[in-house]
Amino acid sequence: MMTIGSMQAAVPGQRGLRTLRISPCPLGHRRKYVRQVTEKTSDSTIQIKLKGFSEKETIALYQIGKVREVGVGEYLVREGQIPNNFYLVLDGSFVAMKDNGNEDLVVLRVHKGACFGNIDITEDARNSFSVSAAEPSRVLEIDQYALNLLPPETQTSAYRKINRFSVEIVRELSEKTVTLFRKVKYLVAEANASQGNGKADYARSRMVQDMIKDFPRLPVQISKLTSILLDEGASVTEIVTFAKMDPSVVSVVLKTVNSGYYRFQRKISDFHHAFLLLGFNQVYGILMENFLEGILPRHVNLKGLNLHSAIISQMAFDISQLSNKSKPVMMSTLGILHDMGKCVMLLSKSRKPELDLAYDKLDGGKIGSLLLDTWNTPEIICRTVEYQSYPRFAPPEEVPSSYREAVAILHLAHICYDYLGGVAEEDALRAFSDEYMDLLNLENKSIPDLMKVHILPSLSKKIDVFPDHVREFILKNASM
Repeated sequence: MMTIGSMQAAVPGQRGLRTLRISPCPLGHRRKYVRQVTEKTSDSTIQIKLKGFSEKETIALYQIGKVREVGVGEYLVREGQIPNNFYLVLDGSFVAMKDNGNEDLVVLRVHKGACFGNIDITEDARNSFSVSAAEPSRVLEIDQYALNLLPPETQTSAYRKINRFSVEIVRELSEKTVTLFRKVKYLVAEANASQGNGKADYARSRMVQDMIKDFPRLPVQISKLTSILLDEGASVTEIVTFAKMDPSVVSVVLKTVNSGYYRFQRKISDFHHAFLLLGFNQVYGILMENFLEGILPRHVNLKGLNLHSAIISQMAFDISQLSNKSKPVMMSTLGILHDMGKCVMLLSKSRKPELDLAYDKLDGGKIGSLLLDTWNTPEIICRTVEYQSYPRFAPPEEVPSSYREAVAILHLAHICYDYLGGVAEEDALRAFSDEYMDLLNLENKSIPDLMKVHILPSLSKKIDVFPDHVREFILKNASM
């Protein structure tokens, strides 16, 4: 004879029915539910025929459950909580929602005849969704312990109903996924179409040609220094020897290092010492800043541009090392050069302010890529600059494979920069940021963790080689 304490429930399995042993119900609960069942009559329990259950099973469920009125917006279950009840929707409808950090996103709707909750007392499964009423509704609320006191055939029907409802949910979510994928594909296509034929259209534009032509060429020595810096086989001695061939390069670096920009205790009079102290990317940044200072109008916030480029350069270097993707030295140089198109546009706007709206519509990445082409910059830098805006609207597959990893690193560096500047993670991320992080094998890292464990420690170690305004920005925001 089967006792309450060792009751077994028949559950659908792969081979007919499998047996599920139910944990003993506390004595107080047993007495309560037995009393409820014996006190209720079949005439008073069948209020609404429950779909998927026989009349006898319906009577049994009404005997152990209670009809509950649910107001609009009232929650029955909360995401992350362990449910103790099983619900059958009698009237009305509910919405299942996922927490998105700032808001609850509606995933699907639950209508009359549906069920949700937990009936397995042997497993503390947490809710995957929150469920609240979308309109005035009624449910049959059944305690999971009471449900497991019912005859095995009734429990089997309950399991079958949950299984059928789960299949319906999977089907509905699959259809939503297909629809969403199709919409994303259309949006990406529209965004790509808005780019025209890419850089080719820009190269044919008379206005763009004039913008590039009017922008001064990079000094030969700096251009050659770029190529040497990108040669991983080049030694410090070779780089320093080449730089010393141009007295103006040495003069600019030493003058800047010994100015108020930096706060070294001793005066640095040797270029080799300065190079070892600052590192190649800081020296290169000094030369580029000096070059732009003589070109851009005074009202342009050159310090802001240089701050952005200096930090992006260092972050791109660190992310490249961490992910073991692309070349860290190349990514550092790319970080310094990636906004050259913006500089071209700023200079053009200062000369022809009446065309400022037209200039604002241009893609700085494509402008920068065309400019770097005229400077004989290595192709991977030019093309990465050209495609740097793609992560905002397109998945990695839309970026040519030769430049995909570099574009991903530059994109992630910008996310980290925005986060350092106080932008919340969910606001800094873009639609396809997860895919670009997957490409770098960083899919399991959140932006806060990436910053805390890798980026900020690296910036802290090199804090003394940054100019004052960059150092102050890092220290101010890193402590927040």
